[in-house]
Amino acid sequence: MSDLSQTAVLNWVNQARILGYLVLIAWIVSVLNFGVLAKSLNGFGIRPRQLAGLWGVLFAPFLHGSWRHLEGNTLAFLTYGGLIMLQNPANFGAVTATVALTSGFGTWLLGRDRTVHIGASGVTFGYLGFLMFLAFFDRNIPTVLLLVFTAFFHSKYLWGLLPINQRISWEEHLFGFVGGIFAARYLPQLRENFAQVLAVLQQLEAWIR
Repeated sequence: MSDLSQTAVLNWVNQARILGYLVLIAWIVSVLNFGVLAKSLNGFGIRPRQLAGLWGVLFAPFLHGSWRHLEGNTLAFLTYGGLIMLQNPANFGAVTATVALTSGFGTWLLGRDRTVHIGASGVTFGYLGFLMFLAFFDRNIPTVLLLVFTAFFHSKYLWGLLPINQRISWEEHLFGFVGGIFAARYLPQLRENFAQVLAVLQQLEAWIR
């Protein structure tokens, strides 16, 4: 195996490990939240236009209302996140950060009053938007195949972008999806920015040590 191929494999493995860690965190949090804390952690979800609700931008993707909610988001997260990694594992971190922030802040700014938004579906809808629109900005065979695959098998989920069911956070879905399109359009710049943030965090970690 050439050095280039070995580097690509290691990069994929590292990103896949991060994907697994994020799922593991969500399940551990849910075990504690459902089994010990009587779902009290869900109060840390996104509360639109409340200062304390800003914490939900970070915490909401790891909080869920039921085991079924968690299982559905886990499957979507692994499916769409895995597809992003298959396309290019180096995109995963930048895309995840972008859709999580756009979904979280968009919901906090424009979500319905007196609501609490939880769940990773904002991120998964962001992944879906990215996979569907990447081919429009980076035209090649793999991205076109991803577009065809997601449009054919997963376009039925786009109803979740509309305010049809008031019991689901369609705001998270919508802003996550828009964030995915944004990530597809500005992917090179976002990857560069994400790498710079990681470098700063690594320097900070080294300084603390």
